[in-house]
Order: sequence, then structure tokens, then C-alpha cells
Amino acid sequence: MHTNRIRVFRLLRPFMHFLIILVVFWLTYRLRMWENLLPLNIPLINVDELKIFALCSAFIFVVWGWIKNLYALDTSSDNYVKTLSKVRVYRAISITFVSYFGQGLLFVWGISRFVIISTALFTYLFLFLFDQIWYAIDYMLQRRKGKKILIVSHSPLDNGGIIEKIQENFAFPTEFIEWKDVENTDFSHYSMTVALGNFEKEGLQILFEKIRFYDTRFFHISEGYFLEDVVYKAEKIDSIIAMEYKHSKLDGWAVILKRICDIVGSIIGICIGIPFMLVIAVIVKLDSSGPVIYKSKRVGKGWKVFTFYKFRTMYTHMSVGYGGKEADELYQKLIESDANNRKGILPKIKNDPRITRVGKFLRKTSLDELPQLFQIFMGSMSLVGPRPHLPEEVAKYEPRMKRVLSIKPWITGYSQVFGRDNIPFEEEAKLELYYIQNWSLAMDLYVIFATFGVVFKGK
Repeated sequence: MHTNRIRVFRLLRPFMHFLIILVVFWLTYRLRMWENLLPLNIPLINVDELKIFALCSAFIFVVWGWIKNLYALDTSSDNYVKTLSKVRVYRAISITFVSYFGQGLLFVWGISRFVIISTALFTYLFLFLFDQIWYAIDYMLQRRKGKKILIVSHSPLDNGGIIEKIQENFAFPTEFIEWKDVENTDFSHYSMTVALGNFEKEGLQILFEKIRFYDTRFFHISEGYFLEDVVYKAEKIDSIIAMEYKHSKLDGWAVILKRICDIVGSIIGICIGIPFMLVIAVIVKLDSSGPVIYKSKRVGKGWKVFTFYKFRTMYTHMSVGYGGKEADELYQKLIESDANNRKGILPKIKNDPRITRVGKFLRKTSLDELPQLFQIFMGSMSLVGPRPHLPEEVAKYEPRMKRVLSIKPWITGYSQVFGRDNIPFEEEAKLELYYIQNWSLAMDLYVIFATFGVVFKGK
């Protein structure tokens, strides 16, 4: 809960910047209209044009701030002054461009030079002062949360200079362990873990796998090996270059953007799909006895188990979880028979006798998954992501495969487009990991539209 408060607090910062810039424009306007300030006969200011200019200026500043990582949700503020200055310059260039090409369209009277120069100076000053207060409050919230740094090294005392720079840069309580103590360490207590020294790849892999499900940033400072099969980026900590390892590019603002797309997409899908869902519900009920909705426990992000909903496509008395011991025994016989044409973690039963007539059509068209749109809206699933699997299937994952649990499961996904149900789980996991490590909004849109093509082809 405390972590959520910190994130909400950080999300408010760009909105506060937007409001501060508007306030600066208002104060500058009042100052400009003060008769005793300038004894000259100065022309009047068109207030409507000034409002448009102020809104454009504030919006452009926030956009450039977002582009230049001024509003990063999880990084330090080492280069804050430099970043703020860059955003200020880019905003000045952009607003000059808008002013020049907006003549005759947005601006007829023109904007006061006094207002332009004054707001440029006061905006920088006000934002700088606000951010200093903001950082102080943010630091206090993190201290109250109990934020700590863990440094893992073979011999920490040999790296005293680096450790001092880390402590000075982050100013949070720091604890140390040696490599031999990694196995018995609970990494959930730390907000940041630093692997210090030349670890072998296998050692780094073990350490990374232990941290993967926690809200913990993971850095490696070394001139030796690094992991190539994860997302990583270089970050400057004082004069030190550290490699930060992540499971995915889905981080910070990207998570928020993806969540917004999920909410909008699920609302559109629900509005379009409700008539079809009502018809499907009636047909499923008339086709065979049993509940309309099939419920099952699946493993989602961070190994959290959630209830998974879809239209029932099997006869109730043969369905695992509904048919009792006999249904479980039948499923086991089918897995061990020649009907199973996909051995391994995820079996695939050819001509499965448990599927109803309507169920075959629903599965072929993926219409049985329409109820999951409500789960996407509520937040337990995503429009695009890895396939949600059963707990007993997840228990058979190899260590690297468990990384698919680092993001929310899907209603469609990369493996759905490129493999459907016809590829071994090992290949499916590779496709899911590729998606996780190379995520982009464009990739999500491609997968969504490509899914329609796969469904229509009946693969």
C-alpha cells in the first residue's frame, strides 16, 4: 500500500508542473498589467490568445519532460538540473515554432515579449523550487517505507570507494552480504540490490532469478560478465557506470500506458461483445447441461493465482475441476494416449472427446475467451501478454521460463499469433520471452490485429 502511495505521488508531478506553468503565466500577466511597473504607453494584451499560448507552453513542456525522462518513475535525480535545462530549451524552441506558424491562426495580436521572457525565467525558478520540495517529500516517503539497499559481493571491503558513492548518491540504509549468503536472503525487504564484482554468468542468473518477482531494482557494477538474455541499460551512479537488469521494457510509464490501453480496449470490446456474449451464453446452456461460465485457477503476474473465466466448452462431467475423480482420470489417460500430439508441459489432445459441439466452434474462433474482457478491465489480465497456465503446469517450468510470470497474462499474445496451439511449450516460452523483452505499444497493436487474421483463418 505504501509503495502505491509513492507511485501515485510521482504520477502527480507532471500535472503539478503543468499547473505551475499556468500559474506563472497568470502572475506574469498580472505583473505586466500593473500600471506603475512600466510608465510607458504599452499596448493591451489579448487575454484569449495569452491563454492559448500558456496552455500550449505548459503542454509542450510536459511532453518534452516525458520524452527526456524528467518524469521517470524509478530513476535517481543525478542529472536533474541538466535535464530540466534541456527540457526548458526544447520547450522554448517548440513554443517559438508554434508562435511563428500560429500567426494569423492562433495569434493575431501577438504575445507580449515581456510575458515570454518573464515566464521563461520564472518557470525555471518555480519548477526548480517545487522539485526540490517534491524530492524531499519523496525521499521522506521512501524512508518511511523502509527502503534499503543491499550490496552483494565476494569481498565488499575491497570496493570501499564504490560503496561510498552508492551510499552518497541514494542516501538510504545499506546492508552487505557475501555471495555465500545469497541463498538464505529474503530480497523482498530491499528496494535496490547491487551485485558488486566480477560474477560468473551463472551466479548473476541465480541472483536475478531470486529478485525477479519483487519490486526491487537490480544493478551490476563490474568489468566482467553480464547477462545478454534480459533487458538491460547503463545508468550513471555518480561517476560509476552500472548495468541495470530488467525482465522487460514494460517499466515505469510504459506500464501505465499499457494499462490505459487495456482499460480502453476492454471497454470497447465489452460494448461490442455483449450481444455476442448473451447469444453464446444461451447456446452453451441449450447445448449441454452445466454452468455457462467455466472457472479455473491460473497463475498470473508475480506467481499470483487468480480465477480465470471463459465460456464452458467441455461436458461438465468430463471437465477437470467439475467432473471429480473420474474427469481427472480421463484427462490423465488422454495425456498418456496417442491422442496427445504435443508432449511436455502443455498437452494437446487431438479430437478431444470432452469438447462439446458448440465448444469446438467457440475454441476455433476464440469466442470462448470473451468473458476475459471483464478481467482485463478489472486488472488481473491484459489484452496482450503470456498465456495464463495452471499451477501444476507452472510448477514444471524451467528457471528461465518463469520470467513469463513477470507481466500480466493475456487474452491474446505473441505465441497466439505465431504458433497458436500447434507448437511445443519450449517454443511458446521463447516467443513469450521475446515479447516481454522487446515490448512496445506498436507490437501490442500488431498482435491484436494479427489475432483477428489468425482467428478468421481458423488456425
